[in-house]
Amino acid sequence: MEYADIILKSNAVFTGREDEPFKGGVAVKGNKILAVEKGDAIDAYKGADTKVYEYGDNLIMAGFVDGHDHLWWGAVADSDHAVDITASTSEEEAVAMIKKYADEHPEEPRIRGYGWFPANWNDAPLPTKHSLDAVIPDKPVYMNSADAHTAWLNSKALEESKYTPDMEVVAGAVGVDENGEMNGIIYEPDAMANALNNFYDFPDDQIEEIMHNFMKGLASKGVTSLSEMSADDYTDMFYNRYKVFKKMSDAGDFTSRVHCYTALMRITDFSDAVAWKKEFNTPTFRVVGVKGFLDGVTSTYTALLLAPYADRPDTTGEGAPLDTQESLNASVIAANAAGLPVRIHCIGDGAVRMALDAYEESLKVNGNHGLANTVEHIESIDPADIPRFKELGVVASMQGEHLPQENNEKVTRIGVERCRYEWPWRSLLDAGARLALGTDFPVVYYNQFPGIHATVARKNYDGSQAGVDNGEYLTIAEALKANTLGSAYVYGRDDELGSLEPGKLADIIVMDRNLFDIPKDDIKDTQILMTIMDGNVVYEA
Repeated sequence: MEYADIILKSNAVFTGREDEPFKGGVAVKGNKILAVEKGDAIDAYKGADTKVYEYGDNLIMAGFVDGHDHLWWGAVADSDHAVDITASTSEEEAVAMIKKYADEHPEEPRIRGYGWFPANWNDAPLPTKHSLDAVIPDKPVYMNSADAHTAWLNSKALEESKYTPDMEVVAGAVGVDENGEMNGIIYEPDAMANALNNFYDFPDDQIEEIMHNFMKGLASKGVTSLSEMSADDYTDMFYNRYKVFKKMSDAGDFTSRVHCYTALMRITDFSDAVAWKKEFNTPTFRVVGVKGFLDGVTSTYTALLLAPYADRPDTTGEGAPLDTQESLNASVIAANAAGLPVRIHCIGDGAVRMALDAYEESLKVNGNHGLANTVEHIESIDPADIPRFKELGVVASMQGEHLPQENNEKVTRIGVERCRYEWPWRSLLDAGARLALGTDFPVVYYNQFPGIHATVARKNYDGSQAGVDNGEYLTIAEALKANTLGSAYVYGRDDELGSLEPGKLADIIVMDRNLFDIPKDDIKDTQILMTIMDGNVVYEA
């Protein structure tokens, strides 16, 4: 008889394979799950040295597998090296928060921050460099928007990043005012690259310090797997950062499993991606596939729609799409041919259709490749495209908390009629699509519970109806499965992660309540009592 190192017992064990929890326990031996049993059968695995935890009615389940994150951006945002201005309700308030941070951190050579969002500023005009210059004229200031599709810079940052008013960019734009002078706003990730390279520039020792602290935070929220979805390019800067991450992984310093997706767009030779996938391939840090951005966001009218914006009938998306269908098809076909799964950022229904068309072309050329291609976000969709997810074997990768974060913006941007299919979780699942859930941290925090609450209740932060009442609700079991097994499938690891089954890696969490037995609105307040990752207790409240 093989005895466990750890046994967890509860009246609510959710394996992720059934739809309801049961009374029973989980036995852990080394870094794997030894057994999952109903009733008191788990006691058979108790030896003289087994540590037993009794959790009463608290829910035990697999660790959260966050399906979409921006690892390094998020780690920096979660550190003392950046100011969080998410709570700002105006440009003036944001500037005051930035100035306060700068005064309290004179050692920082650059002032970095994140979280500003037009929807939180009552749709006020976008900010400008002038308000930042007025309070911090002598240091570069970089402020990333909450959705990571717009950067707000002061004059020093524009200068350091070598922006010019007439600068040619692959996609996106450098903002200018009516006089042709740069206004401090940079649109979309390709154009933002110069700024982001400076935003994320840290020496190796600070990278390690930031990542150590970040891992502690993830463990406290039960996140045992996540991703780097920033579509990092194949340059020395990113390669060297990945080497630091691999060094930390090899040393056992990563207590959450990281899955990286490098650049896709306008590339047909993926030899670098294949080489990186081979080199960076540890149990806790690996390159998995490639990722691209096809459109922007509705807040700045850069998401691609099939029909014009309701409040801007002159456009279906400023600067969108960020690539042609022909070029996108070529990149997707080449990536899949190289054995790389593809993930594409698509906010608007027009972008969703383009991505699905590209995946369809890849299947025609490459045959049934079996790779987990995904469409990311899917904040709106044409109903004709919903069944295509199952037909093409494409995963719908979505983020629950984006719904309340947006604060009913879609009702204004795309109109009530099209909001019938905003965040269409139910329709996609009913049509047979695989669903993966995550946060898109740091667009929202890596605490998974507000997003889970949003998928089952569709409410804003103040408790009001989020968007229109379109019936697109999930059950708690469906949401938890998508936030574990669904995302594990995307990472190509559903045979190792995402459910409580003998032989799987022992990534397990315990909550302070049973999500199946409480009012929906209490879900968002749930806390983690224990996180086990790779068989080790990495957090205990």
